[in-house]
Amino acid sequence: MKKYLILTFFILFLNSNLISQTVNNDTSKTSKPYYFRLSPIGTSIDIGKYKEKLVQNFEVGKTFGPMDIGLAYGRFSVSDTTTYAQLRTSFNATQVGIFSSELALGVGHVFNSSTPMMFEISTTLMAQVADNIAIGAIFGNFDLVGETNHFTKTFYGLFLRYGLQRNENGGLIGRFGKQTNRRRAKVRR
Repeated sequence: MKKYLILTFFILFLNSNLISQTVNNDTSKTSKPYYFRLSPIGTSIDIGKYKEKLVQNFEVGKTFGPMDIGLAYGRFSVSDTTTYAQLRTSFNATQVGIFSSELALGVGHVFNSSTPMMFEISTTLMAQVADNIAIGAIFGNFDLVGETNHFTKTFYGLFLRYGLQRNENGGLIGRFGKQTNRRRAKVRR
């Protein structure tokens, strides 16, 4: 019960800081480069019923240009108490219009498991459908390692991302994007 209270406090605390704020003046625009990613629907390629293969997680973090760095918390099945937490980086590999592809790497810990070390490599296809909202599909592998056993869990899923959007060059549209574009304009002159 204590860990659920801590998790709830953590989510509420971050929620107050994660909302991207925009202040429009005549000459400046200030944006906070935080993001929130939710993966409510995912499945692993394992034998069993769907509720035993359901992969869900949420991630919060900060965006640095084309890279997202965040903390993810999730579970591998509804019927099991095994959950995980990981440090995850997502790099925007390509950007064409509203569509982008990301490569993600993560390392974490699986709680209540004989394979406590977790490594992730995944790729996403994402579409920016509104100013701060993107939807996408993810495909990847979790490598789970313990003292006596090791296995790989392949997964597919859908996700929703809330945060600043990127331009065609992978830079953020907002405070960082404007600074980058000003620097490029000065270099070209």
